[in-house]
Amino acid sequence: MPFAEAITAATKAVQEEQAKRPPTPFDDPSSDKDKEEEEYRPKYKDVFGSFGMHSSQTACNKPPCRPCGTGDDPFTLENLPQGDKEDKACQLKGIHPDKFNGDCSQTTRFLATFNWFMLMNYRADIAKDPIMHSIYFLLLLEGPKCEGWVDAADRWLRHIVEDPSMIPRQSNAWKELKKQFKEAFSDYAE
Repeated sequence: MPFAEAITAATKAVQEEQAKRPPTPFDDPSSDKDKEEEEYRPKYKDVFGSFGMHSSQTACNKPPCRPCGTGDDPFTLENLPQGDKEDKACQLKGIHPDKFNGDCSQTTRFLATFNWFMLMNYRADIAKDPIMHSIYFLLLLEGPKCEGWVDAADRWLRHIVEDPSMIPRQSNAWKELKKQFKEAFSDYAE
């Protein structure tokens, strides 16, 4: 048998054997299909299929959905107000705490009512943002006994807005302001 006939017979035998086998999970490189026009669909089960996750290469059967928010920070898109929610996010519910006049015997009670009020409104923007939370707190302080402290706290907050690194780690503007308030107005005789 000449060499060319042997090659032809071997090739024919391999092709017959391949025709009997089930198709492999990958595309055959000798296929005549134009791969650029063909949509990629894996022929094997997705490893993450049981968890509903898809890799960037896995075809997803769901239509793409529009992300919430403006898209400027992808890690907080769910926290951005949307449509009807925007008006409701700014409304505070419940009875606002009474103003604090600097009486040290009322410090604990004032802080407790303020914290209850803010807890009741935990979904409002003012309760989520430590700076806004602190400013609202300062608006409730009035009278000659706390006037100087409010001015100093206001200056401190303005510095914090410009340079947030002034706040210790694991803390925020509201936590620090509350700590300073307790130090300044606590009645140590209680």
